[in-house]
Amino acid sequence: MSLNTMAYNTSIALGALFGGLFVDHLGVTSVVWYGLALTAASLLLVLGARRAPSTSVK
Repeated sequence: MSLNTMAYNTSIALGALFGGLFVDHLGVTSVVWYGLALTAASLLLVLGARRAPSTSVK
């Protein structure tokens, strides 16, 4: 349970760090575009990982 909590809090901290760096160096709109790119990448990953329906007869 503690490892799960640590991973969750580390993810929040890294997101805040990278979001702050993006805002400092590229402006506020860069965070929106980065979020859009991550969302698109995750959608492509989910759609690519979907399994084809099984055609075996039982």
